[in-house]
Amino acid sequence: MKRNLLTLLSVVVVSAAGMASAQSVTYTLCAACHGPDGKGIGAGTPTAMAPPLAGSVIATHGDGELLASIIFTGIAKEDAKYLGVMAPLGAMAKDEELAEIISFVRKSFGNEAPPVDAEKVKGWREKYNGKPMQRRADIEAAVKKTE
Repeated sequence: MKRNLLTLLSVVVVSAAGMASAQSVTYTLCAACHGPDGKGIGAGTPTAMAPPLAGSVIATHGDGELLASIIFTGIAKEDAKYLGVMAPLGAMAKDEELAEIISFVRKSFGNEAPPVDAEKVKGWREKYNGKPMQRRADIEAAVKKTE
């Protein structure tokens, strides 16, 4: 099972890299769980690895800070809603690259939200880096509160 999952993730990343534009090349790590099309990866089970980014109110919420906070803190595994855990991934990229990823997700997969710049990401990195993993219920509640 573990070997099959790793093979699947490799295929997804290679497929995502093949379809990626110059603007979205850094999205390939996200594609391993969220899919190259942003619809999520099932990993051969009815339960998805991660929630879809396509049409996501979390991805398009506000000025991008909520999505950035998730990238910096991750999301704790608390139930069986998704197979994977969202690990903190802020260390994987520079501010400019994270701004590119966040902007790409906010404008792709049917999403329509303004881009973010590296200066905002730098501030969010300072605010969220090293904070504990978030709970999905708290994130969803934050979105509902501002709707």
